[in-house]
Amino acid sequence: MYECVNFNKKNIDKLWELNSLRTQFNEENQNLFDYYSNCNFAQRIFLRRRVKLLKHGENYTGFIWFEPMWDECVIKSIFSVEKEAEPYRLLIDSIKLKGVIKYNCSNNDYNFQILQELGFKKNEGIIEMHLDDFQFDYNNYDDFLNKNNLNFREFRKGLDEGLRCMVQNEVFQDNGRIPLCINDIYFEQSQRFYFEKGSIFLFKGDKCAGYAQIIIEKDMPYIVNVGILNEYQGLKYGKVLMQHMLKILSDCNFKEV
Repeated sequence: MYECVNFNKKNIDKLWELNSLRTQFNEENQNLFDYYSNCNFAQRIFLRRRVKLLKHGENYTGFIWFEPMWDECVIKSIFSVEKEAEPYRLLIDSIKLKGVIKYNCSNNDYNFQILQELGFKKNEGIIEMHLDDFQFDYNNYDDFLNKNNLNFREFRKGLDEGLRCMVQNEVFQDNGRIPLCINDIYFEQSQRFYFEKGSIFLFKGDKCAGYAQIIIEKDMPYIVNVGILNEYQGLKYGKVLMQHMLKILSDCNFKEV
């Protein structure tokens, strides 16, 4: 018999074990304890209300971590040791919130089938591309920057959080997207994947034209959040920004991205 229970001090070790297995269902499942360890006492109490564990008899077999946001709810992480739909249905039903439920998921051999059985519909997708054994090409790079009065600037902690929010929220604005806020950036800076040299603004003169970022996951660099503001699109600024990100990685002796 299944039962959904609250997260508390008595079951924290069981939750830790389940959290360590979360990527078996979905590589995009977020690490609950990375977040939990950076919370103060009050934040931890509030977080516990947004986590449920699933018991099957006397055994803990799954968990869900969710974030309610206005008229929708985002599942940060969900996992069950049982590869069938019913445990996931019970975990999702435990949220007891009305509105749209969203979940980022990387397709494997069974998770999409389970999510479809639960009524999830694919809304948007991302294609991950891989570049192996690359070398930075300097041809015409400096000439293009000089002719277009372009320059790059590293993100400055404590100074540029507002600028980054503005750029990303304008570039990636969408009716279903929750705007980036300064607290999101502060939290990101505390995470293991954050790469100090990899947060870069593109400027045209003294005006910001775009932003891109490198994060490091398991020693693999990823280029993410690449965006050029609308008024500067179509001018090959995105290409030169990507070239600059590859230059950073090349200078840091990375061979693949």
